[in-house]
Amino acid sequence: MHSNSKANDVTQLVTTTVDGRIAHVTLDRPKKLNAMNDQLLEEFSATIATLGADDAVSVIVVAGAGNNFSVGFDVDPGNGYSEAAAGLSPYADWASLRRNIQRWLAVWDTPKPVISAIEGYCMGGATMLAVCTDITVVSEDATLGWPAIPLGGGLLSPTTAWLIGPKKAKELSFIAGSSLTGSEAAAMGWANHAVPAGTALEKADSLAAQIAKMPLDLLRLKKLALNRFLDQQGFRESVLMGAEWDAIAHTSPATHVMTDKVKELGLKGAIGWFNQDPA
Repeated sequence: MHSNSKANDVTQLVTTTVDGRIAHVTLDRPKKLNAMNDQLLEEFSATIATLGADDAVSVIVVAGAGNNFSVGFDVDPGNGYSEAAAGLSPYADWASLRRNIQRWLAVWDTPKPVISAIEGYCMGGATMLAVCTDITVVSEDATLGWPAIPLGGGLLSPTTAWLIGPKKAKELSFIAGSSLTGSEAAAMGWANHAVPAGTALEKADSLAAQIAKMPLDLLRLKKLALNRFLDQQGFRESVLMGAEWDAIAHTSPATHVMTDKVKELGLKGAIGWFNQDPA
């Protein structure tokens, strides 16, 4: 990513570079718009854990390859997200959903600042990752979106409500395929900065360079103090409860209709079926 990298570790779906005290983590599945399958999620979690424990790193910047952040969890069969279609028990479904939420909370708990740099699409579960980063930079024309078909109950919007308030979060939750532009997201407080297309990473790097001047032990304390404040207000439990609401929603006959349509028609076909005008 940068010519002066002192370290460069490339896995199949996540790329990591470290320049000085700044680490860059790139979701690297561009042909799938960085959709998160099990392999990418496992690699991402391992990378964040390693960088979080590295005292040589003060700031982590997370971005996506190919001019998109991520379209969220990969709902194609066999990619580990469409649990309702896979016939899991409600408990197994809840446990799987909670495991992925804990991946985002691990970012929240990483003992140093994490910045997300968002271009293009940031959809579904990727929005939860962005919320759990400490600072978010978006391109003005980025698309922050909710699932185009109703498959869950309360995973994304309760998390988002912490940043944009309950009224707008309800509107986004109640309308399938809702979205915000990067400019709208920044105006509402979902993101720190909205910048011209193609410059989100540049702005994130500028912020990271300023942050990296702060001694790491003080950065850790500052982040812990702010996170403790939000956790006392219920942030962590609100995010974790999303697994319960989604697991309940996955038992609904209405959800089964949608997952059956995904299996029958594919995701794009199911979206078209859902959006067709009633006869």
